[in-house]
Amino acid sequence: MRSIRTTTTAATTDLPRGVKASDLKSPKIGDLASEVGDWGVLTFYKTQGLGWVIATLKIGGGRNGRDDRTYGVIVETGKQCRVGNGPHVLATVRVYVRQSRVEALKRYIDLYGQGVADSNQIRDRISTRRAQGQLHRAQGRTSWYW
Repeated sequence: MRSIRTTTTAATTDLPRGVKASDLKSPKIGDLASEVGDWGVLTFYKTQGLGWVIATLKIGGGRNGRDDRTYGVIVETGKQCRVGNGPHVLATVRVYVRQSRVEALKRYIDLYGQGVADSNQIRDRISTRRAQGQLHRAQGRTSWYW
């Protein structure tokens, strides 16, 4: 039987460089930098092979109590990946970005912004190919090249 992961605290896991334990606590209303991330929250996944990954765009719902699958950006390299809904994810950390911490977390905010743009391109490319495949099948074709 698989264990179900929950959001971890600073006491149970190391944090990405520059993130403080106080960033994991929900701030007062109005203190959150709502224009950053998902309304002021950045979700980090600690993975076995990739290290820390920032979740950017949801792919699909998780099963058996696991987190949703999302596109993400690897913190160390800035490359795109898919993460969540698997045993490779060791911990999930939600970082609340306060107005006072925007400059300190600027690197992660920029990675998130670039990751969202790249994830949207990937999603658009996949949906375009699916639509083209439907058109080809409707024309009676059984084989084609992209």
